[in-house]
Amino acid sequence: MQQGTAVGIVVRPSSEVAEALAKRTLDVIKELGARPLVEVESARSYPEVFKGIETFNIERDPPGKVVVIGGDGTLLRAAIRAGTHDVVFLAVRAGKRGFMLDVDETTLSSRLKDFISDSYELVLHQRVKASLNGEELPCAVNDVVLFTSEGSMVRLDVYQVEGGNRERIMGIDGDGLILSTTTGSTAYSLNAGGPIVDPRLDVIVLTPLNPVQLFLRPVVMSRNSVIKVLMRRDSGPAYLVLDGQIKYNVRSGDEVEVYPCEVPLKVARFKWWSNYYERLFARLLSYW
Repeated sequence: MQQGTAVGIVVRPSSEVAEALAKRTLDVIKELGARPLVEVESARSYPEVFKGIETFNIERDPPGKVVVIGGDGTLLRAAIRAGTHDVVFLAVRAGKRGFMLDVDETTLSSRLKDFISDSYELVLHQRVKASLNGEELPCAVNDVVLFTSEGSMVRLDVYQVEGGNRERIMGIDGDGLILSTTTGSTAYSLNAGGPIVDPRLDVIVLTPLNPVQLFLRPVVMSRNSVIKVLMRRDSGPAYLVLDGQIKYNVRSGDEVEVYPCEVPLKVARFKWWSNYYERLFARLLSYW
């Protein structure tokens, strides 16, 4: 056990379940002799729970270990805000859903002990990075999405760029395009007709959204490819959305590039691969 280890806490706001788990997490961290820290936004959301606890800013000075309590969106938002800082997350599910959060209330105490003592499997979720007209944007765990912002048709030309060569992959007239990692293949891309991809593969999935061209199908490519998406001059406006958390306005003539993020999302896992597909399909069925 690493006495005095700093452990950060990030909690989904406005959730009684998350609040109860946060209280328990705080107590266990103290009992184990570690030093709890709370992210500033979570401290504001639950002032009574974290009264007197030292705060940190996840964008500027996150500790090396952070417990995230909530749903998939809570983890994705924490990952985006942490940027390329070297952080290992423990993902605690507050509720029935949230596939990426594999620790629940029944195993919380034991998993926190394992987390602090480094008794876990480190799983690396490869991410992608986007740029808009040359300006770099944060890394995304699940997907980068171009989606119509005003209901008008989005017209895109999609290319693979290698060295000085550019090969056209597809042209899309429709609602937009999802560029998904393997982790995100079971999220928005799957809902739009994309394939489930084993997350141990290092690929990116291009899934058109409601294309007029009925022959268009998802394309799976190496994540090391650089994908350039051009908004044609006759295209309607769109949003560029990262992991469903951050969005940017995109107009005709704009250029979006998607390429590998140099820093993966690091998550402490426990038997993550032993029954992966059983858990996956059980979680998908829970939506019915």
